[in-house]
Amino acid sequence: MSDDRLRAERRLDLGLALAGDGDHAAAVEALQAACDLAPGWVEAHFALAENLEKLPGHAAQAEAAYRTCLSLEPADRMGARIRLTLLGAAPTPDRLPAAYVEALFDQEARRFDSKMKDKLDYRGPEAIAQAVHKILPDLAHPARVLDLGCGTGLIAPSLRLAAGRLDGLDLSSGMLVQAVATGLYDSVRQGDLLNDAWLIDEQPYDLIAAGDVLNYIGDLAPVFQSATAALSPGGFFVFTVEAGEDTQIELGEGHRYRHGDTRLRPWIAAALLDLVSLERRVLRQEKRQPVYGLICITRKPPLPVDMGLPVPHFDQKTV
Repeated sequence: MSDDRLRAERRLDLGLALAGDGDHAAAVEALQAACDLAPGWVEAHFALAENLEKLPGHAAQAEAAYRTCLSLEPADRMGARIRLTLLGAAPTPDRLPAAYVEALFDQEARRFDSKMKDKLDYRGPEAIAQAVHKILPDLAHPARVLDLGCGTGLIAPSLRLAAGRLDGLDLSSGMLVQAVATGLYDSVRQGDLLNDAWLIDEQPYDLIAAGDVLNYIGDLAPVFQSATAALSPGGFFVFTVEAGEDTQIELGEGHRYRHGDTRLRPWIAAALLDLVSLERRVLRQEKRQPVYGLICITRKPPLPVDMGLPVPHFDQKTV
């Protein structure tokens, strides 16, 4: 490691310590020095941008620092595009960068369950369990089930009760390690739900569930189209989203999208899915405030039932 990089690391450590103490002006000075010493170090530029944001009148400098991050790392593992959106310096993207989401959940994998349950009072698994219980009478048995964005497997127990086969798909390899450890899945795969196949061996699913997953995607139209393609006739797609207030796709400070029911309905209809139910309820707490979500059940129309009636025959010469 070069002397400049070692000095840059010391400046970064100093800057982060000053930021932790609330002295953002001094932090910016130290972090700018780190960037000057190691101009290709994206983490240093990102830390600089974060602290510039906290100084009044420095939005333009923060924007420039975030754009430097993107030029250094177009895959955007740090999430600079999100911060530019929240600054009002870029349009709302259709999704969060896949590299950012993967890195975030790889980092959180080991402590994810305790954080969600103990600190955030996460109630998503209960909501999914109730939705699955509601559709059980109409669900194929034994059902093929996909846990879409399965994470550590928080909703797996409720899905396992309905599943003859349960598969998991997630972007984060760290989360999948935790999912395997539950022993509840027949298979798990790493993949991006927007870019990779949902099916295994072209076998459709009777139930696809996505708990606390679609919050990281803004434009959900392709998700519903993929759900229709991956479901058997009569199959169900059950999911949660954070609740928005209007037809616009909102990107919140917590780096999660919010969707209103008036925005969801056209996407669902366009994918030729039937809306079975949509319920608003508290899904978690954040900063001691309730976070409302929508629990939605959709269904791919079943095949027409053969009523057993004779098919009439018409002679082509008959008028």
